[in-house]
Amino acid sequence: MSVVEANELNETQVLEEIQRSNLKERVREKWAKTITFVSIVAIALGGLNDTMDAIDKVYNITLSQFTDIPSHNNLERVYIRASEDVLEETFGAPVYIKKSMSGDFIKYYNDKRFVLSAVTRDGAISAFLVFPKEGYTPNSPEHAGGEELLETAFSSNESVSDIRVNFSRSVSYYIEENTTGTFSNLYSSVAGYSEFLEPLDEQKQRLLSELSDGLMLGDDITEKVVSLRDAVTPNFYGYSNQGLEVLESAILTLTEYRLITKQ
Repeated sequence: MSVVEANELNETQVLEEIQRSNLKERVREKWAKTITFVSIVAIALGGLNDTMDAIDKVYNITLSQFTDIPSHNNLERVYIRASEDVLEETFGAPVYIKKSMSGDFIKYYNDKRFVLSAVTRDGAISAFLVFPKEGYTPNSPEHAGGEELLETAFSSNESVSDIRVNFSRSVSYYIEENTTGTFSNLYSSVAGYSEFLEPLDEQKQRLLSELSDGLMLGDDITEKVVSLRDAVTPNFYGYSNQGLEVLESAILTLTEYRLITKQ
């Protein structure tokens, strides 16, 4: 081997060694940052001893921030005749409480993607409403309106057994009870429209006002109900084994909704 070839070989080996050294250093720095991050997270989450627990916590927090999965899972635990203890176990303490005229307690829970209004009686959930926030579509296949409940007009569901409407400065809403659904032998499905989830345009104001006046005056409201149901899409839903009367008290006013959600 010539001196020139030997020098070229040495230079190649030196370059390869430098590249390996640089690569090791970059890997070492990356892992150092990762370990530091996980350690900080572990400390922030309560001094966790097990790093895998910390990683699991980080995963759950990320899941909560960027997906609907936690909210959907929480709602699956809420159903009619379930113990009222499920509410605080799942959502924590209620953010707002009031009492209906019949003496039932109405408790409100503020999830990142919805407000839950639950009516309890004798230690069990007897009715509840779900008020979705913008961008959140709950799972509703068990409801009388099916999976597309909040995407189609009220008139797509023909099994209406009762309706209530209110048109006032404090709160305007329409709510109806339906006799079908997956568990219709145990409780009724409920769907409604409220102004605090969607501003009232002129058409909705007119339809709600005419129907409200017709109910108060005892008029034949058949045509008015049909017109409203054809023109309006539900923006909240729920279930009840007590009918609509108690759920009217569970519908938040605009002021109450702003208080709970801080909007």
